[in-house]
Amino acid sequence: MTTTADGPAYTAEQVWLPAAERLTDWDFAFHDLMLGDDLRMEAFRAAVLEAVRPGATVLDLGTGTGILAQWALEAGAGRVYGIELNADVLRTARDRVAAAGHGDRFVPVHGLSFDVDLPERVDVVISEIMGNLADNEGFAAILADARRRFLAPGGAMLPRRVESYLVPVTAARAHAQVRAGTPQDGGGAGRFAELLRERGARGPFDLYYDVVLPLDGHLAAPRIVRIFDLEQEEEPPATYEVPLVFTVHRDGVLSGFKGYFVATLSDTVALDISGDGIAERTASDSWKHCFLPIEEQVPVRRGDRVVLTFRRDGTDGPFGQSYRWEGRVLSAGKEIARFAHSTAA
Repeated sequence: MTTTADGPAYTAEQVWLPAAERLTDWDFAFHDLMLGDDLRMEAFRAAVLEAVRPGATVLDLGTGTGILAQWALEAGAGRVYGIELNADVLRTARDRVAAAGHGDRFVPVHGLSFDVDLPERVDVVISEIMGNLADNEGFAAILADARRRFLAPGGAMLPRRVESYLVPVTAARAHAQVRAGTPQDGGGAGRFAELLRERGARGPFDLYYDVVLPLDGHLAAPRIVRIFDLEQEEEPPATYEVPLVFTVHRDGVLSGFKGYFVATLSDTVALDISGDGIAERTASDSWKHCFLPIEEQVPVRRGDRVVLTFRRDGTDGPFGQSYRWEGRVLSAGKEIARFAHSTAA
């Protein structure tokens, strides 16, 4: 995605291939996108400055280009370990922190966090590895391992708690792009076909997408899918199934479901990515929202009910998962439509 002098060069309901399904493809352009995401950066900067005390030892897990590590050092951290899988990106983090005058207190660590050890426990673990559906980047397992092996007794996790949500939406423009197979991505149509093959998807409606979905497209009140308490002792299950029932509050056309998260980062800072203000910078440039489309759109009326079963299946490795969304639409107590989609092969 490119930007202009007036802000991001994208629009509401513009469909993008899911960044969370292409973690190993992230390049400097995507890291620049994250750095330019005002919603993301302002919340994390405030939370880091609040959570990190002078002299604290900090782990920045998935440090990327090092901006969170730099803020932790500016808050007075005595030492910051930065774990990053991409060696080139980690060198950029090291250079950034050094240029800011904190290089002697930054310890770069190359590798996957599961495979590395630190010489000491830390006072704060910082990470921003949530996907737009919360757990579509494997953050729960990664941070549970970090809490268990890296965090000192009484230490703090940042974020502390993350809630994922789903809500039925009308999104005719986004739905049309999915049907046409024209999501945005640097690889074009060829990259889209490749991603479908990699995921074993039966068609374009068996994948989720990154889309800013307007609030006025909500057809019902959002429902909580999952609550991740990142300070609890037990690791949350990688596989779960959640039944949800939505009561339609206005006439419209059901195109699919919007997913997003709300994260409690620190004592007084929360990050809510449900917003849709692209020009106003209240939408997230880098996360956007998760769009779970249904193949056949369904006209609905106020009072209809959408019955959804949402399932996540964990797979081998920290970044693997598949999602299934299936259900039916009831009007005056009678079933008028069914849908069933899955990213599983």
